[in-house]
Amino acid sequence: MKLVFFSIALFLVSLTGRTTVILDTLYINSGSLTVVDYTLQTCVFNDSANFFKQNKIFELNSGDELLLHVINNDVVEHTFTIDGIIESGNVIAAGGSDDFFLSFPANGVYRFYSDRPGGKLLGASSMILVGYENYARYYWNLFEQQDTLTDKIDAGTETTIPLDYTPDIFSINMKVPPDLDSDTLSYIYQMVGDSLVIAVVNSGNMHHNLHFHGYHVKILSTEKNTHLTGWTKDSFPVVVGEVMLLLLVPDQPGMYMVHNHNMITITTNGVYPGGMMNMIEIMP
Repeated sequence: MKLVFFSIALFLVSLTGRTTVILDTLYINSGSLTVVDYTLQTCVFNDSANFFKQNKIFELNSGDELLLHVINNDVVEHTFTIDGIIESGNVIAAGGSDDFFLSFPANGVYRFYSDRPGGKLLGASSMILVGYENYARYYWNLFEQQDTLTDKIDAGTETTIPLDYTPDIFSINMKVPPDLDSDTLSYIYQMVGDSLVIAVVNSGNMHHNLHFHGYHVKILSTEKNTHLTGWTKDSFPVVVGEVMLLLLVPDQPGMYMVHNHNMITITTNGVYPGGMMNMIEIMP
């Protein structure tokens, strides 16, 4: 079925004159994520059938299209959803699979996720960055959770975030310091004058607020708070479900912190340092 679909789709693409089509496979996996002394039940998109805590990120060049085979390794159904692109006919049964031919209307960052409680509420959310191939590209997937709540969501006894939600784990790319220091997707290491873009997705269940030390960034695009587009700021909100693309052109060398400006979120269960705290290292 997969090979038949890809063969037909490639034939159709050849008729349209499009030449760059990326073929890939995505797995929906569930598993346990240990952060310090806490264990979270999570659901993620991986590039293999083996569970890995960090969601897969897709990097496409301008004009690229994506032929994607999605396999659901979980015991519950999920969806493959991209707001404004794939919102129906996208349910994947437990143990099942489906194929998606993705064409993107413009360069930018697109969030894909499972809209089922056992997916989205447990971290099954990531991004596709289209274009900006001449820029250095970085990715910050913000996510937070409450360890005991994940057990209930995973068991299906809780399907919403309760009003007394009190997260203890705050992460970027499912990592917290010091693991973030070795995360090449999020840790920025560039030169003065370089142009780099940062794709940001809030996959969590509460609003966040990013604060940059040392630099201002230009907000190239934002899906929720669209009035922020075009602003140059060092602090701004990243609401639940937000998808943002930032431009940074460093004007000075040094090592600077970028972090969530809500202080509890730069801890792990209240212990500092931890949480949503990253570094920008710029050489002369």
